[in-house]
This record gives sequence, structure tokens and C-alpha cells, in this order.
Amino acid sequence: MESYFKTKSIFKLIFKWKWHLLILMTIAGALGALFSSSWFIEPKFKSSAVVYPANITPVSDESESEQMLEILQSDEIKFKVIEAFNLYEHYGVSKDEKNNVWKIMKYYNGNVNITKTPNEAIIITAVDKDPQIASDIVDSIISFYDKKVLKLNTDKSEEIVQIYKKEYLKKLDEIDSLGNILKTYRTEYGMLDMSAQVKKYTEAIYMGKSLDEARQVLGNWQEFGSEYHKNDSLFYYALSDMHVSKVIYENAVRDANKFQTFTHIISKPYPADKKSYPVRWLIVLFSVLGTFLAGTIIISLIEGYKSDK
Repeated sequence: MESYFKTKSIFKLIFKWKWHLLILMTIAGALGALFSSSWFIEPKFKSSAVVYPANITPVSDESESEQMLEILQSDEIKFKVIEAFNLYEHYGVSKDEKNNVWKIMKYYNGNVNITKTPNEAIIITAVDKDPQIASDIVDSIISFYDKKVLKLNTDKSEEIVQIYKKEYLKKLDEIDSLGNILKTYRTEYGMLDMSAQVKKYTEAIYMGKSLDEARQVLGNWQEFGSEYHKNDSLFYYALSDMHVSKVIYENAVRDANKFQTFTHIISKPYPADKKSYPVRWLIVLFSVLGTFLAGTIIISLIEGYKSDK
């Protein structure tokens, strides 16, 4: 019996049963073509896009592409796509079913694939029985991603707006208060510039001019000079802090109100004009090859059994 499994014997065996094998392979090929047709398997069309991240600041050790991949694969975007295209009805899943979320996610993950290439590009692929829907799903995923990242950035900018708005208004109040104090020193005590006034009134005293005014102003500087300089310094630094807060506040307001996208679209999705599933020639090929191998084994067993008997 073992001799029938040797190469030479196998070729002889195949030649002996060639018509039987040929008929079986023809039938298998015909059945493969039949059962892979649209009568039995619903054809699906594929649409895809290639994108790169843009205008993104990584928030961890992940690369920009990895961060983009995480957001694209988030449940929030999945549910937005499911709602936008009414995929419950499209896939025939009832919301009243016990495991309806698990089922719709199974369909979604089976028909939508998002991967990262070694070159840090992101490929978004969708398959569907309707080529236009497949293309629109890919488009919507990109759109929902842009909106999600924009909201994340806007929310963060609005936080900064609120923080620095309070700081800015606080500094304005402080500047007003210090300004009023300095104004009092200048109007009521004649204290304008210590260095210039001390020099001027000292010379005036030596020359015997404006003695009362000179003594009064110099006395004011002697009595209130330290407080004046303290408030003047606080006023200067408050102005400086106010300008810094104002710049950050205005930039945050601009960021909170601006609109921008966060993807570089290298390859846009489009409705396919040729189905991608099922691949009929592969089904037919494997049907024929499988039949040939199975038939060869069966006839080898038959011939071996006859020989032994």
C-alpha cells in the first residue's frame, strides 16, 4: 500500500483516474463560481484614505501618528459614525437586542480598519455593500477626527482663557490701585522724581531760592520716599505681569476661536467601481485545488485497499 504514495505511483494513479479527477475539479470549479456569486455572497466594495497628522502637539511619549491612531479608534468616533449612517439599521441590528452594542461594534470593526504604516502614515479603510457608503464612512471618520481634536484644543484654550482673564483683570485692578497711590504722592506731596528733585532743591537751598518749597519737597522725600519707591516698583512689575498675561490671554482667545484641520490627506477616498469581496477567482482556484488534493488522497486509499486485498 505504501508504494502507492511514492511519487511515481502517484503520477500513475492520477493519470489512471484523470477523467474522474477532471470531472470532479470541473464540478468543484463550477460550484465555487456559483456559491461565490452575488446570489449567495453579498459583494462588498472597499474605499480607503491615507492621511498624516497635522498641527498636533504630542501629549505623551507617543508619536503624532500613534496619538492620531488612538483618537481615530476611539469609541466616541465609532459611535458618531454608527449614528451618522444609521448602521444599526444598515447592518440589521436591533437596538432592543440584549447585546446590541457588542453586535454593532463587531460589524463596525469587521468593516472598518485603521492601521499605521512604518512611514507613520495612517490608512483608513471601510468596506460596504454600497460603494458610496464605504467612501462616505472614511470621509466622516476624518471629519469626526478633525472635530474631536479641535474640541480638545478648544477646551484647553478656553481653560487658559479663563485662568489668564482672571489674572489680567486682577493685575489691572492692582495697577489702578497703585496708580492712585502714586498720584497722591505726586499731587499732594510734589514727589515726582527723587534724583532730579533732590539735586534741584538742594542747589536751591544753597542758593537761597524757594526755601519753603525745597524744604517741604525734600522733607516729603525723606518721610515718604521708601513707600513711594516700594509702590513705584510694585506698579512697574504689575505692568510687566499685566502685559504677559494679556499676551497669553489674547493668544488663548485666538486659539479658542480659530478653526483648523488636523490631517494631511495624501489619498482621498472614492466610491469603488469594482467589488473587493468576494474574490471569486481565489474561491474557484481553492475549490479546484482542494478537490484535486482530496480526490487524489481518496483514490490512493481506494487503490491501496484493492492492492492489499
